[in-house]
Amino acid sequence: MNSLLNGPWFPIIFSDKCDGCAKTGKPRCVEFCPNNVYTFENGKAVVANPANCGKDCGIANCSACAPLCHNRAISFPMKEAVPLQPAKVDSTFRRAVCPKCKKQYWTDRKTDLCMDCENQQ
Repeated sequence: MNSLLNGPWFPIIFSDKCDGCAKTGKPRCVEFCPNNVYTFENGKAVVANPANCGKDCGIANCSACAPLCHNRAISFPMKEAVPLQPAKVDSTFRRAVCPKCKKQYWTDRKTDLCMDCENQQ
């Protein structure tokens, strides 16, 4: 579930940017993540269980912890590298290419015009 075109999905912490949320005493990412991806070691957050990212919460390519970091020390693979497909593909969905912006997406609508371009009209 968590694999990408370029490898597995997990956070990277830039230790030179991480201050361990010194004002609160424990990094917000450690407190926030329900999958125990992070631990707190030597005053900093550490990615201890990278394979757990998104595992139990069912959110593939989850990056909800990144905005919590006031120093922007958490990074993830680029979302553009994620294969373009919905979590569940059933017979009602099909892959489409917007004729206006050329974006590829999945839809259950009859038109190929994506909703972004449709809203701009």
